[in-house]
Formats: sequence, C-alpha cells, structure tokens
Amino acid sequence: MSVVLEAKDLSRHYTVSRGLFKADAVVQALSSASFELIAGRTLAVVGESGSGKSTLGRLLTMIETPSSGALSIDGIDIITATAEQKRSLRSSVQIVFQNPYGSLNPRKTIQQALEEPLIINTALSSGERKQAVARMMERVGLRPEYADRYPHMFSGGQRQRIAIARALMLRPKILVLDEPVSALDVSIRAQVLNLLAELQKEFGLAYVFISHDLSVVRHIADEVMVIYLGHVVELGSAKSLFAHPQHPYTKALLSATPIAEPGAKKERIVLQGEMPSPFHPPSGCAFHPRCALAQDRCKGEAPALQLKAGRAVSCWMVE
Repeated sequence: MSVVLEAKDLSRHYTVSRGLFKADAVVQALSSASFELIAGRTLAVVGESGSGKSTLGRLLTMIETPSSGALSIDGIDIITATAEQKRSLRSSVQIVFQNPYGSLNPRKTIQQALEEPLIINTALSSGERKQAVARMMERVGLRPEYADRYPHMFSGGQRQRIAIARALMLRPKILVLDEPVSALDVSIRAQVLNLLAELQKEFGLAYVFISHDLSVVRHIADEVMVIYLGHVVELGSAKSLFAHPQHPYTKALLSATPIAEPGAKKERIVLQGEMPSPFHPPSGCAFHPRCALAQDRCKGEAPALQLKAGRAVSCWMVE
C-alpha cells in the first residue's frame, strides 16, 4: 500500500484585525497535525464544529497555504513545488463540498460544469470531452441525456452525484469529502455512500472524509483522526478506536452516537461548557477546561501525540 499524502506538523493560523487601536489577533485554526493517507483507504476527520476539520480540507486541496509544517502529495512537497508541479498536484486532489446546492454554478449546464476541468487541464477535443462527460454521468448513476439540464432541475442527491462526477473528471488519486452527505435525506445518504465505496474500489481512490456524524464514519472509515480546537487528540484504526476509545474527548463523542441495537445501553458523557475561543485557547491541554479527568499538569503542559494502546493519543491521563 502506497502513501499518497503525508502531513507533518501541519498548521494554519489566521491574523484577524481587532480594530484601529488594538493589536491584531491570531486564530490557531489548525496546529501541528501529522498523518499519512494510503491509496484505496479512507481517513475520517471528526470533531465538533469549529475544530479545524474544514481548514484541514482546504490545506489538503491547496485552496490555502499552510502557515507552517510540511505537506507532501505523491512525494512532492507543496511548499517547495514549482508552479507546474502544483498544477499537476491540483489535478490529483479534488474536493466534494457539503452543500450540493451551492457547489454548482446555476448558470451552467451539467455538461458545461463537468467539461470545465477538462478544458482547463487537458487537450481533449470537444467530442472527446462530451464522451468523457457522458461516461462519468453514467458511472455515478445519472442518465447522459441529462447533461443539457441546469442544476435547479435536479434533486439534492442527484446534485451531489454531479459534484462527485465533476471531482472525478481529472481522475484524481485523492478525494476530500467535506460533509458530503449531511445535507441529504437518510435514504439518499445511503445511496451516495454506497456510490463512494464503489468508486473508491474501482479507481483506487484515497478519501479524506470530514464529518461530525460518527455513525457514518463507523461504516466508511479505515482510520479516524479526532480533532479538538485545531489539535489532533487521537489517531488510529477505526475498528480499535470505536471499540476502545482512549482520549476523554473521543469517549464523549462516541457516547453521543446512537446505537442501532434494540435494548442496548451505554453511558452518556455530557461535556460541560462550550469549546473555547480559538482567539484565546487554553494553556496546556486544549481540552482541560471541559475534561473531568484534568489535573494540574493538564492545565500547564500540553501533551504530545504519542503511541498508546496501539494508536496515537494526546493525553496525560492515558497510560
């Protein structure tokens, strides 16, 4: 199994103006994330809203540039890559956004939307582009004769299929899926997830699946990365993480996930308070203000991500 993407201490900070007579503030959206992505496998990124999941997605797709750290795609560091290399890498990494209503241009037909990546990045003729669009539409479960229709003429599930087809037009190696099914009905959600699984197997795609829905993550992910306030707090195989979560934050997230088995019971862990402001992150461990296990060391010293019980965990209280 080959590594198609590698991140080391990947960080993204934003400078925000606070007014005429105040110094600019720094928002630490993502801090020192390190992980690998393997071809044909799915890495799920989970956490509360504002944890830094979407920021990570923008860095991986090169929509934004890291503030520090290293990000390599196919062995090429995007920080030091030439303009030609970056152009090629952008074709290798594509993104599917959460909202299928907002991710498609309402003034373009589906044919025009799917053709656009080919026009910009390839030398295919008009006839070849039309054939490629027809093949891809058929592959994602849409009739090719719908190509001349506009986005408003499709349902939400069909629009997300169109967005997936557009992302696959350049045959990328990596798909970043940013909450791809959260805006869909439950029945349609299952169909889209099955389609994604089929496409991954057929094309050998690597997925970065950004989600807050752990019931979906449980079924689609090979590895899971848990992020809290921009920090990776736990990283490991989905099977072991769901069976035996280590970090207190991971345990709290999993305790809120519904169980499908009738009569099954589990203890609900309710977190106190809200996630701290990224303008003023807590000292030491970022999770300590809401953690029932927090000790004095947690308040003053930030734990490093270390291998514990078979996976990487950032917590002083985990042996």
